[in-house]
Formats: sequence, C-alpha cells, structure tokens
Amino acid sequence: MVRKLVAVAAVLCVSQTHAQVSTSAAFVSDYRYRGVSLSDGEPAAQLSLSYDAPTEGWYAGGMASNVRLARENGVQVLGYAGISRRFAPEFSWELGAEYTQYSGPHHYEYPEIYAGLTYRQISARIYYTNDYFSVGVPVLYAELNGSRNFTDHWYAFGHMGLLRRNGYPSNQARMDYRAGMGVSLSHCDVQLAWTTVRGAEYVHYPVAWGAGRDAWVVSVSYAW
Repeated sequence: MVRKLVAVAAVLCVSQTHAQVSTSAAFVSDYRYRGVSLSDGEPAAQLSLSYDAPTEGWYAGGMASNVRLARENGVQVLGYAGISRRFAPEFSWELGAEYTQYSGPHHYEYPEIYAGLTYRQISARIYYTNDYFSVGVPVLYAELNGSRNFTDHWYAFGHMGLLRRNGYPSNQARMDYRAGMGVSLSHCDVQLAWTTVRGAEYVHYPVAWGAGRDAWVVSVSYAW
C-alpha cells in the first residue's frame, strides 16, 4: 500500500508546475484518530502529500502512518480528493471523498464521502460511510475545528467530533475532543494537545482496551 502512495506522489509531482504540491513528514507520540489511538498508545511516523489546484477549485492528497490494530502492526494509507468553492469573501464550501485501507491480516478498509464549510479559521465537516472499518455498519461523523493565532508563530487550536452509528440508539454515539497549542518555525511545526473521548468509547475500532483514554500528544512535522 505504501507503493500506492508513492505512485500518487509521482503523478502529482509531474503536475507541480500547474498547481501547488506540498509534502510533510511527522512524528506523533500517539496516533489519535477521532479520539482513539490507532497506534496502541505508541509513537507513529507519518508521511503526507497534497495537491491543490486553486484555479480549478479541486484538491487531492494522501497520507500513510504506522498503526497497531487487533494487536497486529500495520500501515494505514488514506487517499482523498474533493472540490472547493468560495461563495463569499470569507466563506467556502467543499465536497469530497476519501478511501482508507489498513495492511495486516484483517484488511480493514472503507470509503467515506464528506461535505464541509469554512469561515476564516473555523471549519466544519460531516462524513458518511456505509461500512466503517469493514464491519458493515453505516456511520456518521461530524467535526468542528478552529484555530487562533496569537503571534506570527504561536497559535491555539481545538477540535470537537461526534461519531454515531446510523439508525442505532443514542448510547452508540461517541464524542471526542482535542485542544492544544502549537508553534510554527520556518518549515517545522510543533504541537502539544490534550485529547479525550466521551460516550461509547470503542464504536467499531479494533483497538486495545484503554485506547480512548485521556492523553497528552506531542507532534512534530516538517513540510517542504
């Protein structure tokens, strides 16, 4: 699956003269996905790339990260593509789709579609899939993200998410929260965040007990 990401990167780089291609590498002390640790509380290394064609109004990209699911080490590969349009000076909307696949003996994989709105440094998205983590269950996930710059380098950020099994009672809903501070230094970005989960902690995640407990997470990324 890593080869797939490399192939996408090669295609995107061919078109670099017509749009903007960016790549980043990151190290996180705990890989939290929608509030749940997909690395079993251990560090993870990640590679991301994105392709933005502002004049055409569309974008695409992908990321790869090591994970540990069902007590087995593996790799997560996620690819996405979408369109974005501005309908006011500070407002924009977007529509897109993404596909996530995991290596390992269980072969978890699922597609998602999403829609979003952005206003200045605040964004909201809602995702839908009919087969979350290949268990045949439809899931809705809504998130709200925001950030606030204090200086040219320092900023604060926050996230709130709601995951719900479509058509199931409210006790199958789960909230996740994340808040922290970050500093941007040239091409490097460092963040410290606190994350927690409330509600049905293990809704369709093949993770170890305690993977959704409160945690502090440090991340360091370098973009070029």
